[in-house]
Amino acid sequence: MSKSNSNAYKSKDETVISSNNEIFFSDVLKLWMDNNRIKLKGGTINKYENIISMHINPELGEKKLSEITTIMINNYLSHKLKNGRLDNKGGLSPSYVRSIVFVINSVLKFATEEQMCLPLKSSISKPRIDKKEFNIISIEEERKLRNYLCNDISPTKTGILISLYAGLRIGEVCALSWNDIDLNNNILHVRHTIARVKNEDSPTHSATRLVIDTPKTKSSKRDIPICSSLRPYLIESYKKSKSEYVISDTDSYVNPRTFEYRFHRIINKCNITRINYHTLRHTFATRCIEAGVDVKSLSEILGHSNVGITLNTYVHSSMNMKRVQIEKLASFNS
Repeated sequence: MSKSNSNAYKSKDETVISSNNEIFFSDVLKLWMDNNRIKLKGGTINKYENIISMHINPELGEKKLSEITTIMINNYLSHKLKNGRLDNKGGLSPSYVRSIVFVINSVLKFATEEQMCLPLKSSISKPRIDKKEFNIISIEEERKLRNYLCNDISPTKTGILISLYAGLRIGEVCALSWNDIDLNNNILHVRHTIARVKNEDSPTHSATRLVIDTPKTKSSKRDIPICSSLRPYLIESYKKSKSEYVISDTDSYVNPRTFEYRFHRIINKCNITRINYHTLRHTFATRCIEAGVDVKSLSEILGHSNVGITLNTYVHSSMNMKRVQIEKLASFNS
C-alpha cells in the first residue's frame, strides 16, 4: 500500500494513489519502472533500479509529485555532484549524474503523458562532460602484445586477439561461443553479451548475478568479417578447445572481471603500460581509421547506431594522423 489514500488510481502491482495532488514521487518512479520493464534489458533494469533505490528515492521519493520543480531537481543534482557518493567521499561523476537526469526526465514525461501532472516550466540542467582523450596502445606495444598472444595460443589469448582484430567489447568476448564463429564463411556473429541482473532468487532481492543476454541495442547485434590475420589463431584455438565458449576451458563462460584480471597479467608480462580492456576497442578503431577503413563500415563493425558515435567517441586522432592531414595543405599549395 502506498502512502496515499485508497480511492482512485490503482497500478498493476496494487499501488494505490488517491489523487494527482497526493501522488508521491516514489509511486510514480515505481509505476514508470514497471511500465518500462518489459522493453528493457536485464543490465539496464538493474542500472535504473539502483539509481532509483540508492539515489532518487532517498531524497525525492517522499516528495509529492505536485511539489517537484525544476529548481528542486537542479539543487538535488548539484548536491549529487558535490557529495553524492554513498560512502560520503565526494561527488558522483558527471556521467552518472546525467544518468540520474535521464531517469528523472523520463519519469516526469511518463507522469505528464498519464495526466498525473503538468510539465515542468523549465528544463533540468545536465552536468557538462569534458570529452575524454581515450588511450590507445602504441604501435610498438601493440606489436609486442601480438607477438606474445600468437605464441602458444590459449583461450585467454584468443579473446584478446579477437578484440584487437574485431573490436569486441569484453562482455561480448566472454559470451562468444564457437557456434558464433563461422570459419567456413569467415564471419564472426555477435549475438550475445554478459549482463549483470538482479538475482530474484535472493531473499532480499539485493544480490546480482551474471547472465548471457542479447545485446542492448539492435546495432550491437552484428556480423563481422574475420580478418585473415586472425583466422589461423581461431582455427588453432578451436582445435584445442574443451568448451563451447571461445575464451573458456570449462563448461561455463568466463566472468568479465576474471577475464580482465587475466588480461592485466598478460599486459604485465609484456611490460606494457597498464591499460583497461576497453583500450583494445579504441585501438582497433584507431588502427582501422589509420588503415583507411571507411567510417560507415567501421561504425557497423563496432555496433554503433550512427557514424557520429564512432568518430566522436571511439576514434582517437593521433598526432601522426593530424600530421598527415595537415601536410595535404603543403601538397595543395605546391
